[in-house]
Amino acid sequence: MFKTLITAAAVLGVTLAVAAPPASAAPKVAVLSSSNAWAIAPGATWSWAPITTTSADPRVANDIVQARLQNAVEFNMAAHGLQQTGPAGAQFLVSYHVRLQNRVEPKASRDYGRVCGWRGCVSGWGPGAVDLQRYTEGVLVIDILDASTGQLVWRAASERKVSAKDATQARINRMVADMTKTLPSA
Repeated sequence: MFKTLITAAAVLGVTLAVAAPPASAAPKVAVLSSSNAWAIAPGATWSWAPITTTSADPRVANDIVQARLQNAVEFNMAAHGLQQTGPAGAQFLVSYHVRLQNRVEPKASRDYGRVCGWRGCVSGWGPGAVDLQRYTEGVLVIDILDASTGQLVWRAASERKVSAKDATQARINRMVADMTKTLPSA
């Protein structure tokens, strides 16, 4: 009987550990820069890199979202003193990539059920129920390449839960501004 209780407690611990949500759902921004990143200084020139692939996801593969993303990048590059030019005179080429992925997150409910044993039943203790929360995870990557060598000089990636509300110009502007904080300012 004692072994059964220990085994049940071990299974319960594993069940709750698996069902626990991640510690934070806040956006994560990662910045990667090479030793040549110092050259991205106010007054430097940039142009859009030629588009090599497009997203097949209709949530972002449309003219409205693409225009909002381009506007946000152009605005933030100008805010850092970088000048947009044609491809021939640019020191840097800029591109962005978007990925959306549907996710499912198990989450333990607050209803912890009822457990019965040889001494009777106890309410409010036990494995409870596990709810599955469906959401969309979005990743936006902005790359800055050296135009003469094609080498990556700077990259920022933002990963977070997203919804249709995040496709507004204001929210995209805030996300790109957060991503470009590490660029030199004018």
